[in-house]
Amino acid sequence: MMIFKTRKRFWLFALGGVVAYLAGVVLINANLVPASEQQSPPPMASLPSQVSLTFTVATWNLGYAGLGAGSNFIADGGSALLPPSRRAVDENLQGILATLPDIDSDIMLFQEVSNASPLSYWAPVRQELLNAFADRQSFYRPDAASRFIPFPLAIDHGTVSVSRINPAGIEIVPLPSEPGAMLGFLKRRYALHVMRFPVADRASQLVIANLHLSAFDDGGHTRQAQIDAVLAFAQAEFAEGNYVVLGGDWNMVLSDPGIAHQTDDKYLFWIHPFPEEKLPEGWALVTDRSTPTVRTLHQPYVAGDNYVTSIDGFIISPNLTTQAVHTKDLQFQFSDHQPVKATFTMR
Repeated sequence: MMIFKTRKRFWLFALGGVVAYLAGVVLINANLVPASEQQSPPPMASLPSQVSLTFTVATWNLGYAGLGAGSNFIADGGSALLPPSRRAVDENLQGILATLPDIDSDIMLFQEVSNASPLSYWAPVRQELLNAFADRQSFYRPDAASRFIPFPLAIDHGTVSVSRINPAGIEIVPLPSEPGAMLGFLKRRYALHVMRFPVADRASQLVIANLHLSAFDDGGHTRQAQIDAVLAFAQAEFAEGNYVVLGGDWNMVLSDPGIAHQTDDKYLFWIHPFPEEKLPEGWALVTDRSTPTVRTLHQPYVAGDNYVTSIDGFIISPNLTTQAVHTKDLQFQFSDHQPVKATFTMR
């Protein structure tokens, strides 16, 4: 009888420990907030340390290589939480890597880059991306990364910025967060992922921010607050005499090519127009108006059926001129987003 009571106490104690651990994990991960950060990365001897007056920037949301043409996603009205299979992720990843030379740029901004997590069936998406740019500077910032959750359940997901020029500094600038948490337990930490570059023959800096704004905030209210914060940061940099490029996934319609579709309005709940009236005088929205950058994920992609529009692109300061901007049309084969490349010149 004594042995039975001892065992019972042990299992009750163990169960209590597990419950406390799970409660702590949920509490911590549901209340994560972005933190300001600055660093001066060591330069690579093979790279220049000044940016030319004309330069190129590309942006691409990779959808963690799990949201190719055959995927749907539950948050968008679909039925799947994970990609169709590990094979699908591997095929998407190989397609992404094969596309990189076509959009090669001085600075490359990537969003939704996951590494060895359930989201990508544990495919090393981020590591493969960094391997492709081993001869360049590259920087990762987690925006949806779990704490105190061990492999294989840990989530490691965020933005990657790559440069063939040595940046003078890297900076994290926090943005407003949504009131809730992803899947009820994981808080997404929104922030600008900023790179600063000295400019050849000028005292000013080129400031490039990689961003990925909220997508499923009720009524777009968080996105509006984030845009206010992004533009306030940009105007402060411009007031210092710097050149500013804001690039990434805005999750708001920058331009709409008006392509016919069959998607029911109930799946367009997250669609909101970018508030161009908030742009300060002289600032420009840079987008390819002829080719969409994103498709709905309520079902696998069917051309002419899924709604498509453009939410990926750039905002630039008045002292920059756009020479060209182009969205590469991949028919959403490897990601639910398509890459955008632009060429800018400093005035």
